Amino acid sequence: MRTVLCLLAEADGGTGMGREMSASGTGGSFSNVGDEELLVRSGAGDRAAFMELHDRFAPRILGLLVKIMRNRTDAEDALQNVALDLWRRAGAYDPALGSAQTWILMVARARGIDALRKISRSAMSGVEMFEQGVPAEVMADPIGRGRVDRALAELPVEQRTPIDMAFYRGLTREQIAGALGIPVGTVKTRIRMGLQRLGVALAEREGGVA
Repeated sequence: MRTVLCLLAEADGGTGMGREMSASGTGGSFSNVGDEELLVRSGAGDRAAFMELHDRFAPRILGLLVKIMRNRTDAEDALQNVALDLWRRAGAYDPALGSAQTWILMVARARGIDALRKISRSAMSGVEMFEQGVPAEVMADPIGRGRVDRALAELPVEQRTPIDMAFYRGLTREQIAGALGIPVGTVKTRIRMGLQRLGVALAEREGGVA
């Protein structure tokens, strides 16, 4: 629930005050309110109605996203984007055109496919990813490759290890996470931070250190 509130505050520009939060005369209970009415109320700015709708549909949306993305971590990330998208687009829902469930799952499916495409575009082999962060001519030059290896050796072990596993052994984020016993998100963070430090070290070496 707190996560949904944070998302709504973000949608309102961070103030958290942009839309009313009420049960619209229901006394705070939505047990007898249908999905379609909840969605219409959400479109009118009723936060409480939207959070009730979110509670009803979040498990189904997550299940759909897991099927599309085949990765629960990525699906959970996408779920937050779906919630934000639904809140912003709820005003476009027309009950005459279909049920709330059909409309919500259609939005969720579209968002899941978009997220999967972004992941697919960014998913590249370890060597390709490494060359994104290190100039190709450096990797092709044995002396330059040696500079990369030396700079890599100076990284903290928690950053050096996943980089080595990804870019030299060709393991995926999930395989690295399983081997190291850490979350996939932690793997991505350590690799990103390690590559940033590696880039700085290579720039310094190119500026004067062989």
